[in-house]
Amino acid sequence: IIALFFNYMLQPFDVNPQEQKMHYFWICYIHSSTPILVLLCTALLCRLFPKATDDWKIKNECILVFFLVLFTGIGQFLIRDLIYNNPMNWSWRYFIEEISNSFIAGVFIAPIILSINLNRQQTKNSQKADRISSSITDVKETQNSTLITIETEVKSEKFDFEIHSFIYAKAEGNYAEIFLKKEEKVQKLIKRIPIKNLEIQLSAFPFIIKTHRSVLLNLNYIEKVTGNAQGYKVQLKECPDTVPVSRNFIQSFETATSSR
Repeated sequence: IIALFFNYMLQPFDVNPQEQKMHYFWICYIHSSTPILVLLCTALLCRLFPKATDDWKIKNECILVFFLVLFTGIGQFLIRDLIYNNPMNWSWRYFIEEISNSFIAGVFIAPIILSINLNRQQTKNSQKADRISSSITDVKETQNSTLITIETEVKSEKFDFEIHSFIYAKAEGNYAEIFLKKEEKVQKLIKRIPIKNLEIQLSAFPFIIKTHRSVLLNLNYIEKVTGNAQGYKVQLKECPDTVPVSRNFIQSFETATSSR
Protein backbone atom coordinates (compact mmCIF):
# COMPACT_ATOMS: atom_id res chain seq x y z
CA ILE A 1 0.00 0.00 0.00
CA ILE A 2 2.85 2.36 0.88
CA ALA A 3 4.61 1.57 -2.40
CA LEU A 4 1.38 2.03 -4.39
CA PHE A 5 0.78 5.42 -2.80
CA PHE A 6 4.43 6.38 -3.38
CA ASN A 7 4.33 5.43 -7.08
CA TYR A 8 0.86 6.65 -7.99
CA MET A 9 0.49 9.86 -5.98
CA LEU A 10 4.08 11.14 -6.01
CA GLN A 11 5.01 9.79 -9.46
CA PRO A 12 8.75 9.87 -8.64
CA PHE A 13 9.91 8.31 -11.94
CA ASP A 14 9.64 9.64 -15.48
CA VAL A 15 7.28 7.63 -17.68
CA ASN A 16 6.33 7.80 -21.33
CA PRO A 17 2.53 7.42 -21.64
CA GLN A 18 2.87 6.25 -25.26
CA GLU A 19 4.78 3.15 -24.11
CA GLN A 20 2.20 2.12 -21.53
CA LYS A 21 0.06 -0.93 -22.30
CA MET A 22 -2.47 -0.10 -19.54
CA HIS A 23 -3.68 2.69 -17.27
CA TYR A 24 -0.96 4.21 -15.06
CA PHE A 25 -2.74 3.10 -11.87
CA TRP A 26 -2.48 -0.57 -12.85
CA ILE A 27 1.17 -0.12 -13.78
CA CYS A 28 1.77 1.25 -10.28
CA TYR A 29 -0.25 -1.62 -8.83
CA ILE A 30 1.87 -4.23 -10.62
CA HIS A 31 5.12 -2.51 -9.63
CA SER A 32 3.94 -2.30 -6.01
CA SER A 33 2.86 -5.96 -5.95
CA THR A 34 6.19 -7.34 -7.15
CA PRO A 35 7.81 -7.08 -3.67
CA ILE A 36 5.00 -9.26 -2.25
CA LEU A 37 6.00 -12.16 -4.49
CA VAL A 38 9.66 -11.63 -3.58
CA LEU A 39 8.77 -11.55 0.11
CA LEU A 40 6.69 -14.74 -0.13
CA CYS A 41 9.60 -16.56 -1.80
CA THR A 42 11.92 -15.30 0.93
CA ALA A 43 9.50 -16.45 3.64
CA LEU A 44 9.43 -19.92 2.06
CA LEU A 45 13.24 -20.08 2.15
CA CYS A 46 13.21 -19.01 5.81
CA ARG A 47 10.82 -21.83 6.64
CA LEU A 48 13.01 -24.33 4.79
CA PHE A 49 16.12 -23.10 6.64
CA PRO A 50 14.89 -22.05 10.11
CA LYS A 51 18.39 -21.81 11.62
CA ALA A 52 19.05 -18.84 9.35
CA THR A 53 16.55 -16.74 11.32
CA ASP A 54 17.31 -18.06 14.80
CA ASP A 55 19.72 -15.30 15.87
CA TRP A 56 17.81 -12.52 14.15
CA LYS A 57 19.03 -9.00 14.78
CA ILE A 58 18.23 -5.58 13.31
CA LYS A 59 21.38 -5.94 11.19
CA ASN A 60 19.93 -9.12 9.65
CA GLU A 61 16.67 -7.28 9.01
CA CYS A 62 18.51 -4.52 7.12
CA ILE A 63 20.47 -7.07 5.05
CA LEU A 64 17.21 -8.86 4.25
CA VAL A 65 15.58 -5.61 3.10
CA PHE A 66 18.61 -4.87 0.90
CA PHE A 67 18.20 -8.17 -0.93
CA LEU A 68 14.42 -7.79 -1.09
CA VAL A 69 14.88 -4.45 -2.83
CA LEU A 70 17.56 -5.89 -5.14
CA PHE A 71 15.40 -8.84 -6.21
CA THR A 72 12.39 -6.54 -6.51
CA GLY A 73 14.38 -4.46 -9.01
CA ILE A 74 15.25 -7.60 -10.96
CA GLY A 75 11.58 -8.58 -10.89
CA GLN A 76 10.55 -5.16 -12.17
CA PHE A 77 12.92 -5.62 -15.08
CA LEU A 78 11.55 -9.07 -15.92
CA ILE A 79 7.95 -7.82 -16.14
CA ARG A 80 8.66 -4.80 -18.35
CA ASP A 81 7.29 -6.55 -21.45
CA LEU A 82 3.92 -6.93 -19.68
CA ILE A 83 3.69 -3.20 -19.03
CA TYR A 84 5.58 -1.28 -21.69
CA ASN A 85 5.85 -1.32 -25.46
CA ASN A 86 9.54 -0.65 -25.80
CA PRO A 87 11.99 -2.61 -27.99
CA MET A 88 14.74 -1.86 -25.44
CA ASN A 89 12.94 -3.57 -22.53
CA TRP A 90 15.62 -6.28 -22.28
CA SER A 91 18.59 -3.93 -22.44
CA TRP A 92 21.22 -3.44 -19.73
CA ARG A 93 20.11 0.18 -19.51
CA TYR A 94 16.66 -0.77 -18.24
CA PHE A 95 18.07 -3.56 -16.06
CA ILE A 96 20.21 -1.03 -14.19
CA GLU A 97 17.43 1.56 -14.25
CA GLU A 98 14.84 -0.75 -12.67
CA ILE A 99 17.24 -1.79 -9.91
CA SER A 100 18.22 1.85 -9.31
CA ASN A 101 14.57 2.91 -9.16
CA SER A 102 13.84 0.13 -6.65
CA PHE A 103 16.64 1.35 -4.39
CA ILE A 104 15.50 4.97 -4.72
CA ALA A 105 12.01 3.93 -3.65
CA GLY A 106 13.50 1.64 -0.98
CA VAL A 107 15.37 4.53 0.65
CA PHE A 108 12.00 6.12 1.45
CA ILE A 109 9.86 3.04 1.99
CA ALA A 110 12.17 0.53 3.74
CA PRO A 111 12.74 2.59 6.94
CA ILE A 112 8.97 2.97 7.34
CA ILE A 113 8.40 -0.78 6.91
CA LEU A 114 11.32 -1.67 9.20
CA SER A 115 10.04 0.67 11.91
CA ILE A 116 6.47 -0.64 11.65
CA ASN A 117 7.61 -4.25 11.70
CA LEU A 118 10.01 -3.85 14.63
CA ASN A 119 7.42 -1.95 16.67
CA ARG A 120 4.81 -4.60 15.87
CA GLN A 121 7.13 -7.41 16.95
CA GLN A 122 8.16 -5.49 20.08
CA THR A 123 4.56 -4.82 21.10
CA LYS A 124 3.36 -8.35 20.35
CA ASN A 125 6.23 -10.06 22.17
CA SER A 126 6.03 -7.68 25.14
CA GLN A 127 2.32 -8.36 25.58
CA LYS A 128 2.82 -12.10 25.36
CA ALA A 129 5.79 -11.92 27.74
CA ASP A 130 3.68 -10.09 30.32
CA ARG A 131 1.01 -12.79 30.12
CA ILE A 132 3.63 -15.54 30.49
CA SER A 133 5.21 -13.77 33.48
CA SER A 134 1.86 -13.44 35.24
CA SER A 135 1.01 -17.09 34.59
CA ILE A 136 4.24 -18.38 36.16
CA THR A 137 4.12 -16.22 39.27
CA ASP A 138 2.57 -18.95 41.39
CA VAL A 139 4.48 -21.87 39.90
CA LYS A 140 6.43 -23.71 42.58
CA GLU A 141 9.82 -25.15 41.88
CA THR A 142 9.71 -28.91 41.44
CA GLN A 143 11.79 -30.41 44.23
CA ASN A 144 12.89 -33.44 42.26
CA SER A 145 16.02 -34.94 43.82
CA THR A 146 16.64 -37.34 40.96
CA LEU A 147 20.33 -37.82 40.40
CA ILE A 148 21.15 -37.98 36.70
CA THR A 149 24.40 -39.08 35.08
CA ILE A 150 25.47 -37.31 31.89
CA GLU A 151 27.64 -39.14 29.39
CA THR A 152 30.12 -36.87 27.61
CA GLU A 153 32.16 -37.31 24.45
CA VAL A 154 34.90 -38.77 26.66
CA LYS A 155 33.55 -41.60 28.81
CA SER A 156 35.98 -40.90 31.64
CA GLU A 157 34.57 -37.36 31.97
CA LYS A 158 30.96 -38.31 32.67
CA PHE A 159 29.40 -36.39 35.55
CA ASP A 160 26.18 -36.26 37.55
CA PHE A 161 23.95 -33.76 39.31
CA GLU A 162 20.52 -33.57 40.91
CA ILE A 163 18.06 -32.54 38.26
CA HIS A 164 16.38 -29.84 40.39
CA SER A 165 19.74 -28.03 40.63
CA PHE A 166 19.96 -27.58 36.84
CA ILE A 167 19.28 -23.94 35.89
CA TYR A 168 20.31 -23.74 32.26
CA ALA A 169 23.01 -24.71 29.77
CA LYS A 170 24.42 -23.01 26.72
CA ALA A 171 26.62 -24.23 23.90
CA GLU A 172 30.19 -23.03 23.44
CA GLY A 173 31.42 -24.81 20.33
CA ASN A 174 31.79 -28.52 21.14
CA TYR A 175 31.47 -27.74 24.83
CA ALA A 176 28.51 -26.91 27.04
CA GLU A 177 28.45 -24.49 29.94
CA ILE A 178 26.10 -25.95 32.55
CA PHE A 179 24.83 -23.77 35.38
CA LEU A 180 23.74 -25.50 38.60
CA LYS A 181 22.33 -24.22 41.87
CA LYS A 182 24.59 -25.28 44.73
CA GLU A 183 23.21 -24.13 48.07
CA GLU A 184 23.09 -20.32 47.70
CA LYS A 185 25.52 -20.09 44.80
CA VAL A 186 25.52 -20.81 41.07
CA GLN A 187 28.12 -23.31 39.91
CA LYS A 188 29.29 -23.39 36.30
CA LEU A 189 30.53 -26.61 34.74
CA ILE A 190 32.26 -26.70 31.36
CA LYS A 191 31.95 -30.12 29.77
CA ARG A 192 32.87 -31.55 26.39
CA ILE A 193 29.37 -32.35 25.19
CA PRO A 194 27.31 -30.87 22.33
CA ILE A 195 24.13 -29.16 23.47
CA LYS A 196 22.08 -31.55 21.29
CA ASN A 197 23.53 -34.54 23.15
CA LEU A 198 22.76 -32.92 26.49
CA GLU A 199 19.22 -32.17 25.33
CA ILE A 200 18.66 -35.84 24.46
CA GLN A 201 19.89 -37.00 27.86
CA LEU A 202 17.58 -34.51 29.64
CA SER A 203 14.56 -35.22 27.43
CA ALA A 204 12.85 -37.25 30.17
CA PHE A 205 12.26 -34.04 32.13
CA PRO A 206 9.49 -31.95 30.49
CA PHE A 207 10.38 -28.84 32.52
CA ILE A 208 13.72 -28.62 30.68
CA ILE A 209 13.21 -27.16 27.21
CA LYS A 210 15.17 -25.62 24.39
CA THR A 211 14.68 -21.85 24.02
CA HIS A 212 17.42 -21.26 21.45
CA ARG A 213 19.48 -23.56 19.26
CA SER A 214 22.29 -23.22 21.81
CA VAL A 215 20.34 -22.98 25.09
CA LEU A 216 18.50 -25.40 27.40
CA LEU A 217 16.43 -23.95 30.25
CA ASN A 218 14.78 -25.29 33.40
CA LEU A 219 11.31 -23.70 33.47
CA ASN A 220 11.27 -23.84 37.26
CA TYR A 221 13.90 -21.11 37.39
CA ILE A 222 12.00 -18.52 35.38
CA GLU A 223 11.65 -15.30 37.34
CA LYS A 224 10.31 -12.99 34.65
CA VAL A 225 9.86 -12.87 30.87
CA THR A 226 10.29 -9.70 28.82
CA GLY A 227 9.71 -9.24 25.10
CA ASN A 228 11.67 -7.57 22.34
CA ALA A 229 11.58 -7.52 18.53
CA GLN A 230 13.70 -10.70 18.33
CA GLY A 231 11.74 -12.83 20.83
CA TYR A 232 11.87 -13.04 24.63
CA LYS A 233 14.43 -12.55 27.36
CA VAL A 234 14.08 -14.75 30.44
CA GLN A 235 15.31 -13.52 33.81
CA LEU A 236 16.24 -16.37 36.13
CA LYS A 237 15.73 -16.99 39.83
CA GLU A 238 18.90 -16.98 41.90
CA CYS A 239 21.00 -16.40 38.79
CA PRO A 240 22.02 -13.02 37.33
CA ASP A 241 22.04 -14.28 33.74
CA THR A 242 19.29 -13.80 31.17
CA VAL A 243 18.39 -16.47 28.63
CA PRO A 244 17.08 -15.73 25.10
CA VAL A 245 14.01 -17.27 23.54
CA SER A 246 14.59 -16.93 19.81
CA ARG A 247 11.89 -16.60 17.15
CA ASN A 248 11.96 -20.24 16.15
CA PHE A 249 11.32 -21.41 19.74
CA ILE A 250 8.65 -18.90 20.78
CA GLN A 251 5.74 -21.25 20.08
CA SER A 252 7.23 -24.24 21.93
CA PHE A 253 8.18 -21.96 24.84
CA GLU A 254 4.65 -20.57 25.08
CA THR A 255 3.18 -24.07 24.93
CA ALA A 256 5.52 -25.33 27.65
CA THR A 257 4.81 -22.42 30.01
CA SER A 258 1.04 -22.46 29.45
CA SER A 259 0.77 -26.18 30.20
CA ARG A 260 2.37 -25.92 33.63
